[in-house]
Amino acid sequence: MGQGVAEAERERELSKQALAAHVSALESRVREELDWRARLRRDGVRYAVIGTVAVAVTVSVLVLRARGRRQEAPAAVVTSLDDVAAQLEEIRKELGRRRKENGPLWQRVALRAATTAAAAAGTAVARRAMERMGDAELPPAAATGGEPRG
Repeated sequence: MGQGVAEAERERELSKQALAAHVSALESRVREELDWRARLRRDGVRYAVIGTVAVAVTVSVLVLRARGRRQEAPAAVVTSLDDVAAQLEEIRKELGRRRKENGPLWQRVALRAATTAAAAAGTAVARRAMERMGDAELPPAAATGGEPRG
């Protein structure tokens, strides 16, 4: 009976040693996976390639979306100065709705200056367009200010 007990203790001791070796191997593997410096040294090139591809895809998507938005803008039809004034008034109201009144003073001043400059530029462009449209409707002699030939 003493041999059976000794044999059982020996087997138990061997299984404890094997289990300790497995735990030690598992612990070293977990430490290796959690060590970011070693992982960066090992997989740094892969991370750099993945990051470069991600940045390139993001920039491409943003550029394509911006181009798509520019192409969707409808052309403004100018029929009279009143229509242009009405369109500018609608734009000004929309900007007023979007503008935050509690922003810093410099932001409000800059926005107001930009709005005023845009309105003045829009009026000048509309006036030129109307003058050109008016010149196009006149006979060629009247447009140049010369006498009609007859």
